[in-house]
Amino acid sequence: MATENRRQTLLREIGIQSWFPRTALPGAGTSHDIDWVTGIEPQPETVTEAAGAQAAVAAPAAAGDQIPASLRAALRQAPAPDTAPEARKPAAPVDNAPSVAQTPTSTQSPAAAEAPALTDEPALEFAFSWFNVDKRLSVLAMLPAGADRLSGPCRQMLQRILLALMPQAQSTDWHEHTFHWPFSGDLGLPTGQQAARQAVDGFVARRLREQPSAMVLILADQTPPFLYSDVAGSGEDHDGKLSVHRQFGFTMLRTHSLHAMEANGELKRSAWQAMQTLRDRLNRGAE
Repeated sequence: MATENRRQTLLREIGIQSWFPRTALPGAGTSHDIDWVTGIEPQPETVTEAAGAQAAVAAPAAAGDQIPASLRAALRQAPAPDTAPEARKPAAPVDNAPSVAQTPTSTQSPAAAEAPALTDEPALEFAFSWFNVDKRLSVLAMLPAGADRLSGPCRQMLQRILLALMPQAQSTDWHEHTFHWPFSGDLGLPTGQQAARQAVDGFVARRLREQPSAMVLILADQTPPFLYSDVAGSGEDHDGKLSVHRQFGFTMLRTHSLHAMEANGELKRSAWQAMQTLRDRLNRGAE
């Protein structure tokens, strides 16, 4: 039961609402019987040659007052055309006709036959922290392997970076939301790249509902594929370049990760240079 509750919590976190099947409650009455009325299929009418001949003779007889006697006599004496022998002739065999047993039958439509099979390749494990700073900026910081959240030195570095970008910031106590992929525990959920992208989209959508942001600073050593395309990365280096998110429309800028700058202090200079474009936009928005 605990596993199912955790599964439901994670699904709600990424924006998926699950519904349980209904069961009969103790003491509940039975449902009303519903009679389904279906139309009666019309039976095909078969007309024999004798019945057709009788109808042809009876029709002039019924309108005897309107047809001259000479014409009625001609209708009775006129022989019916002999088409029965020709109709009974067997059809000529066709030598080139393929055998029914040898003709392959296809149950797929042409579009389905031409469409390639979609495969969802497994996604690598990753984790990141999200900070809602204000309506202008949010931060996505990738976590190193095995980390549950940002370390103390990395969090202090992030505070100094944000205060340098936004000197007018009212507070530095920003709540940290973490995302880990794949989800812990055997919950029976897919773990491919497509599933990872959808899970991240649901997580980001929830954070934006809490605090909309016009720009997102991404602190990652490599371009996160789940942010720039539907399944995998676009192959371009987005380091220091502004781009727009494909779904939510906010502006993104990526530079070095916090743990990489902590391990190698020389990366701080290039990271700060890449943030100048973001800083200019923030200053223009504050004016």
